[in-house]
Amino acid sequence: MTTPIKVFAELAARHGGVDPNDTCAVQNWFMETLPTLPPEQRQELLSKLLDQDGGSADATPEPSYPEQAELPRLDRTRPVPEPRFAAGFTVFLKRFLRRGP
Repeated sequence: MTTPIKVFAELAARHGGVDPNDTCAVQNWFMETLPTLPPEQRQELLSKLLDQDGGSADATPEPSYPEQAELPRLDRTRPVPEPRFAAGFTVFLKRFLRRGP
């Protein structure tokens, strides 16, 4: 099992003054600030994360989508081909219904 997200948020809040409820701020802190910290402090944070590995997640984090990524739009997606069985069955039903009693 992986380290719960709440542990990452708590570490970013404690060591970086980041709002633990702001998932983007927590992610940015780990991506941008953490690499600039002294090696001893990074090792200490890594140890804390590994100690919590496999811990239970008390609360499920709210799903989020990266702000940098554009949300997918249905009008820009390719159409999905109709499955052969479904298409063949539809044709069969149309022919069957045309015959009538």
